[in-house]
Parts: sequence; C-alpha cells; structure tokens
Amino acid sequence: MTLNVLNQTNLNTKKIEKLQKKQNKGGIAATALAIGGSNIANMLSSLPGSAFAKNSLIKHSSNLTSEQIQQIFESANNFIKSKGLDEKGVVINNCTNAGINLSGMPDKLYEMISPIFATAKGKNAFYTDKAIKSTLGDILYNKNSIVINMEKLPNAVFHEIGHAINNNTSKFWKVLQKMRTPGMLLASMLILFSAFTNKAEAKDGKELTKAQKVKNAIRGNAGKLSFAVMVPMLLEEGMASIRGCKWANSNLPKELAKKVLKTNLGAYTSYLGAALSLALTAFSAVKIKDYFGKKHQEKVQAKIDAQLNKAEKSE
Repeated sequence: MTLNVLNQTNLNTKKIEKLQKKQNKGGIAATALAIGGSNIANMLSSLPGSAFAKNSLIKHSSNLTSEQIQQIFESANNFIKSKGLDEKGVVINNCTNAGINLSGMPDKLYEMISPIFATAKGKNAFYTDKAIKSTLGDILYNKNSIVINMEKLPNAVFHEIGHAINNNTSKFWKVLQKMRTPGMLLASMLILFSAFTNKAEAKDGKELTKAQKVKNAIRGNAGKLSFAVMVPMLLEEGMASIRGCKWANSNLPKELAKKVLKTNLGAYTSYLGAALSLALTAFSAVKIKDYFGKKHQEKVQAKIDAQLNKAEKSE
C-alpha cells in the first residue's frame, strides 16, 4: 500500500469515526423539533380545559347579589369554625387590591405569573400554608390564609377551605398536597428527558444493558409516567372539592349549592386537563424525537456507507 493510499485510508477512518459519534448522539434538530412540537401539543391540548374552567368560574360566580355573597361568606366562616380551623389560624382574606402592574406585561400575562394579582382580578383563589411576603419583606398574608376575591369569585371559597382541612387535619392529604410542586417538576423533567435522549438499540448482536433497558422503559412510558406523577395533585384537589361541596349542599340554598358544585367541577377540569396535556406532551416528545432522530441516523448512516465505499476503492 502506497503512502498516499494509507493517508487516504486513515482520513476515511477518522471521518467514519466522527460520523459514528454524530450518529450516536442524535440530531440537535430532532431534539429541537421534539421540544417545540411537544410544547405545541401541550398548548393545544390544554386550551379546551382551561377555557372551560375559566368560563365556568366566571359564569357561576357572577350575577350574585350582595346578600348571596354575604350568605356564602358567613357559611364559609361557619365551615371553618365547625372543623376547628379557626383555632389553627385559618382565615379568609378578601383580596381586592393587588397593587398596580408595574411589570410592563399585559395584565393577562401577568396574571399567569402572579397568583395574588390574578386573585384580585377574580381569576384565581388559593390556600397557603406559609406566610406570603411582599418584595420589601412585609407579611401580606399569614400562614393558613385563604386568599380570594369574595366579590368576584365567592363560590371557590369552599374548595379552598377543603385544602385547609386537608393540610390541618390529615397527614395523608397533607403529604399529597406537598407532592404537587415536585410532581409538576418531575413531569417536566420527563418531557425534557424524552426530548434529549434517544432510544437505545442493540448493536453487533449485543444485548441492551440494564441502564439502557431502564432508559427505554422510561421513554416508552413517558406519557403514562407524566400523568402518574400528577395523580397525587388530582386526588388532593378532588378531596378539597368534595369537602367543600358536601358542606355547601348541607348549608346553602339549593340554587347556591349547585353553583358551588359547577364552579368546582370547572376548576377540576383545568387540573385534569393540565395532567393530561403534560402526559400528551411527554408522549409527543418521544414520538417526534424518535421519528426525526431516525431520519437523522439514516442520513448519517448513508454518509458512513459512502465513506466505506470510498475507502474500499482506495485500497
């Protein structure tokens, strides 16, 4: 073999090795498409649930008379006392003024990142087991507070009292309540894991390692796993609504109790929709990444084959 042929052979070998590494890593474009495509799936799948929930909350809490709102407020306070929550410091804070939006964002966008601002607008209500402080360090709401705009979203107060009961009277439901944020983070991590990894394939007759099998199992069930980690949140939200509706049915006029039920059903739809959309997002991330990842690998393999043919001819 001449020196020129030998140099050409070494050059082809290096090119092939470089292409093989590129093939093993997968395509950046495939990852980007997986993330982008799955996010679109998330947005489209969550829109119906969030729209229904928003319409339900506004519809069944609007057009109430001041007497009906006062009746709900008094009943809610009786609910708190009947469960001994007043002794634990649970109070209803009527949030009607959240200050001015100085973020420069449109109000609708700012509502998505500021729960208090959204609550003052009547788009949200929440129970907090921790004190909430302002940016200056002042305490806005003490521990065990129910923050709600009683003029705009009064029907949601019974659901929030349900959260307070879960947190203060049951270790089991308190644990499920605490799993909410970790569950959402884990679901998001599963989506990213699916987008940034490739399906492991057996090569050269070798079996997959245990780690590769586990990775494939996670990717293959990413949608189911994403939904599973949201189940604790769904259970706890459901129990909060059950507690609230049970009290409303026994202590409010039938017409008002029915509005409370429909408000809670609408809100629960948004939680269920969020869990399902995360599951669909993870599922979509796997399918999109595998499809475009396969296209990428086929393209790289074609280049490897071309280099091998070139190397054979040069020998």
